[in-house]
Amino acid sequence: MATSKTTIKIALDWTPNTIHSGLFVAKAIGAYEKHGLEVELVSPGPDYNKTPAKRLQEGEVDLAICPSESCIAYQQTGSMQLCAIYAILQRDASAIVSTQFSKIGELGNGKKYGSYNARYEDEVVKAMVKQDGGDPSGVKLERQQGKLSLFQSLGGGQVDYTWVFMPWEGVEAELDGVKLHAFRAEDYGVPYGYSPVIAYNASSSKLSNKILSSFVAATQEGYRQAIDDVEGAVRTLSKHCDPPRSEEFLRRSQQAINEHYSDGSTLGSMSGEKWKVWVDWLREQGLLDGASIEAEQLFKKF
Repeated sequence: MATSKTTIKIALDWTPNTIHSGLFVAKAIGAYEKHGLEVELVSPGPDYNKTPAKRLQEGEVDLAICPSESCIAYQQTGSMQLCAIYAILQRDASAIVSTQFSKIGELGNGKKYGSYNARYEDEVVKAMVKQDGGDPSGVKLERQQGKLSLFQSLGGGQVDYTWVFMPWEGVEAELDGVKLHAFRAEDYGVPYGYSPVIAYNASSSKLSNKILSSFVAATQEGYRQAIDDVEGAVRTLSKHCDPPRSEEFLRRSQQAINEHYSDGSTLGSMSGEKWKVWVDWLREQGLLDGASIEAEQLFKKF
């Protein structure tokens, strides 16, 4: 008699890319199946009108891929206990970039920043501008460009700066011969937390600790395989990219991001201290409105 599998739907934070390689690889090699799981990876819609966390809150999915600040923001509002169970990247691979300006402080001179409308994003950007000697009040926030096309908006001149993942858009720019000036949050005094994480709704979930632990173990297996077998990861991911990407692009992207999946610690693991430092910084900036945010409630170890 066949054993029934637990189905888990995961809302991706973007169209399939190398951030998600380990998930697709884990499916392809049967890691989830081995743990009694049937995993479905759900891409955002073409207009990205609903965040993964919102999909989770509304019960459309069981897990969501999101930045750590989403977990903090939902705890701040009390609308959902969004709890991280897996940090896909141990080291931040994102940066604010510009094709024209070599200083982020220039943003304060009336330049346009293409915003994703994330909870603390704009204040993080302004803090970086201030740290670089610029005027944070001079930043023009452009919110009308589509989230999925912000990098194209940068290339087209609709915005002057935006936030990207360097192992994806950075590689794209490199292959296209476009020079990007990249500004990383940590270089401007912002202890940016884990991004992205895989999270669940701890206040309303069908997923037991046993199921979550099995999911984490299978996911670790997938990401380890992606690190060890770049070519295999590329072949697997290439079947899911929309629009399609060349194998050369995916290979370079996979090689670049592999450095961020792990920092020598266990794949997916999280540090309470790193969460606390990030929460403390947000509180010092006056962004938590006096809310009592406990770092240990933002993630769960398996």
